[in-house]
Amino acid sequence: MNIKILGFNLFAKGGTSRSNINLIKSFIKSNHEVTYYNFKEFDKTAKFNIMINEQLFDKNLNFKLFEDAHDLVGADLVILTRETFFYLAREIKSIDYRIKIVGEIHAPLAYINDGQDLAMDSIDAFRVSTMDVKNDFMKRFKVTNVFNQYVDASHIELNEEASVTKRNLLIKARFEDNIKDISYVIKLMNRIVNIEGHDDIQLYIKGYGPSEILYKNLIQYYHLEDNIHINEREPKNYIYISSSPYETLGYSILEAIAEGNKAFIYAGEDGVLQRIYQKYHAIEFLEKNIQDDCKRLLDFIDHKYTKEQRAADVALMKDTFIDRDYANDFIESSIGCMNELKRGSVNTKVSKSNNGKKSKLEYGRDLYEQYKTKPLLRAVLNNEKVFNFAKEKYEKRKIDKMKQIYDQIKPSHNKVFIESFHGNNFSGDPKYLGIYIKKYFPEKEVYVSSRNALVDMEVRSYNLVPIRFGSEIYNRTFRECKYVIVNGNTLDRVFKHKEQIFIQTWHGFPLKRMLNDLGDEIERKEQVQAFRPRMKKWDYLLTSSAINTILLESSFDLKENKNLQVLELGAPRNEYLIQSNEEESDRVRSKYFFTKNKDKKFILFCPTWRKEKREILSKINLIILLEHLPEEYEIIVKLHPNEAHLRRIYSELSERIHCFYNEFVDIQEIYLISEAMITDYSSTIFDFAHLNKPIFLLQEDTEDYSQQIGFYFDIFELVNIEIASNDERILARQLLENKEIDYHNITNRLLDADKIGTTENIVNFIMK
Repeated sequence: MNIKILGFNLFAKGGTSRSNINLIKSFIKSNHEVTYYNFKEFDKTAKFNIMINEQLFDKNLNFKLFEDAHDLVGADLVILTRETFFYLAREIKSIDYRIKIVGEIHAPLAYINDGQDLAMDSIDAFRVSTMDVKNDFMKRFKVTNVFNQYVDASHIELNEEASVTKRNLLIKARFEDNIKDISYVIKLMNRIVNIEGHDDIQLYIKGYGPSEILYKNLIQYYHLEDNIHINEREPKNYIYISSSPYETLGYSILEAIAEGNKAFIYAGEDGVLQRIYQKYHAIEFLEKNIQDDCKRLLDFIDHKYTKEQRAADVALMKDTFIDRDYANDFIESSIGCMNELKRGSVNTKVSKSNNGKKSKLEYGRDLYEQYKTKPLLRAVLNNEKVFNFAKEKYEKRKIDKMKQIYDQIKPSHNKVFIESFHGNNFSGDPKYLGIYIKKYFPEKEVYVSSRNALVDMEVRSYNLVPIRFGSEIYNRTFRECKYVIVNGNTLDRVFKHKEQIFIQTWHGFPLKRMLNDLGDEIERKEQVQAFRPRMKKWDYLLTSSAINTILLESSFDLKENKNLQVLELGAPRNEYLIQSNEEESDRVRSKYFFTKNKDKKFILFCPTWRKEKREILSKINLIILLEHLPEEYEIIVKLHPNEAHLRRIYSELSERIHCFYNEFVDIQEIYLISEAMITDYSSTIFDFAHLNKPIFLLQEDTEDYSQQIGFYFDIFELVNIEIASNDERILARQLLENKEIDYHNITNRLLDADKIGTTENIVNFIMK
C-alpha cells in the first residue's frame, strides 16, 4: 500500500514526533511504501540525524517538505497527524475523491475548539486513543467513522525488574504551564521540603519552552534551589510525576514504568489517564490537593514495588502496547470504519464560500495602502480631519464586523466567566462565587480571566480554567458563557449577548466618592461617559446593605439601567471571613510563609492607591517601626495592583517585611492571619471590621485627598477608629496595646447582609 503521512515537525522532540516515528517504522516493517511530509522546513543534518538515531533508512521510505495538497495525491491512504491539517482533506478529495484519508486526534478533546474545522465531510476515518475518547468524540461531533487505537509504543524497551526507588522525582515535559501544570509540582515540593521538612527529596525537571523563567522564579520564591534542578542530568531511578490537566497517553509515563520506575500522575480532568493506567501497580494518582498529595506521595515513595507487582505490570504492558501488529491493526480498523460509514456521495468540490474573498473592511484598508502612495491623493489623506474621519469609519466597521462574528456564538448555560480586578489576580467576590459554583454545580465549566502565568497558577489550584486577558480566545470564551461575574468594568470590545447574564459584585464598600459624585466636573464627565455603557450591561448588582445600595445608586446613577436588579444579599468574600476557623488560618500561613509556626504576629500595611506614581506608600519608616516592636512581629505590605512596581522595593527592605506578588495574594486570606491593619481611605476598612481586629488610619494627606476626591461620610462619627501616629515609636506602642475592639457599628449598619449563607443565596438566585 502507498501511504503518505503529513506531520508538523518530525525533527523536534515531543510525543507526537515519537508517535509519527513509530508509525513510519510500523508501516515500513509491514512492507508498505511510505512518504513522510514535514510541514516545517528541515535541513539534511536533521534528516540524517533522525535516520541514523532511529534507523529510518529503507528503500520504501522517503522524507519530503510539504508544499500543498497536491503532494498528498497519488496515495492509497493519507494520514493527517495534526487536527489543524484536517482542512486539507477537502482539497485532496477535490483533486482525487478516491483517496482514503485518516485524521489522527492527538490533542485531548478539551483542547479542540468547537469552532475548529475538522473537515467531517472529507475525513474517511478518525483515530483516537481510547474507547472513552471515541465515545465522547462521536457524541460531541455527531460522527460514527471513529476507531480507537493507542499510538505505537514499539520504541519502548521493557525492564523485567523493578528499579530501587530513590528519593528522586522526575518530570519530562514541554515547559508550557497552562498545558503541563508543572508549577503545581513545584508548589507540592514547597510543601514537602519547607513545611513537612523532607529536604532529602529532589525533583529533576527536563524540557524546554516558554514557562522556564516562571519555574526558575518559583524555585527562587520558594527557596528550593537545593531541591529542584532544571535540565540537569536526570537520575537513573526515580518516581515520574505528571500533573497535566489532560493527556491522551503520556509517552513519558509509559517509558518510566517500562524502565521499572513508579509514577505519580494526575488522572486528568477527563479521567483518560485513570482508565489507561489504573490497573498498574507502579501508578499512584494525585488529586491536585497539596496537603493530601504531599502525604500520598511520601507514602508512595516509601511503598515497596514488589517483584510480583512488577511481573503483573510487565505482562499488562506487553499485552496492551508491545505485542501487537500496529500497522495492520491500523489499516484494518480504518478500512472497517470506512466501510461502516453510511453517508451520501463525498463532496468533491472545494467550498466556494467567502474564504478567498476580501471583506469590505479589508478592501478599504488595501485601497488606502494603494492610494497613499499617489502624490495628489496622499495630500488629501494626510489631512488630519480626513484621516480621522476615515479612521473613525474604519474602526466602526471593524467593531460592527466583530459584533457580527460574536453574535453567532450562543452562550451556554453550563459555562461561567469570572473576572477579578481585570485579571490581575484571583480574589474578591467573583473568586468565591466561582469556587462555590464549581463545587455545587460540577457540570458547569468555570473560566477565569488571567493576566499572566502567576494568576494562572492560582486559578488552576481551584480546578478552574484560566483564560488569557484580552486574547482572541478570551473574547470567544467570554461570549460562550451565559453567566459573567465581575467586580469592575469589562473590556468594551467584549460585547454582551442578549442571552448573557452579567453579575456585578463591585470590589468594596465605598468610602471615597466615585463617578457621578466626584467634585471635579471635567473628571466626573469623562469617567461617567466611559462608565455608563459598561454599567448598562449589568443584570444584577450585589450589595451588602441598604446604605451600600444608596451609595452605589448615587455614584453609578443606576436608574439609567432599567433592567438592573440590585441584590442586597451580601458579599461572598466577607462570608469567607465570617466562617473561617483556625484550620483555615493555618492553611493560609502555610501558603504564604511555608510554615506551621504560629509564633509570628503580622501587621497588615495597605494604604490605598494614588493616581500619581510614587516611590513609597507612606512617610512611615517600616524598618524603624519594626525596631520598636518585639521580634515576633513582622509586616505584610499589600500593594494595590496599580502599584505592583513597588514590590521589589518593599520585599528587599528587611527579612521581617513581606511583599508578595499581587498575583498570588488574596487579601481576605491576609486579613485572617493579621493582628492589626494600617490603612488610609481604603475599602479594606469595612471587610477587616468583620474580624474585630484593630484598624489604624493614616492621615498623611487627608485634607488634599478630601478636596480632590472627597468622602461619602465621616467614618469617625460612625465608629472609634484610632488614627495611626506618624511617629514610629508611638505607632509601635499603639499596635502593642491590647484594646477591646468592637466594630459592630460598621458591620451592623453598613454590611448587615454579610453572613453565612450569602454565597449560596446569590448563586441560587441568579441561576434559578
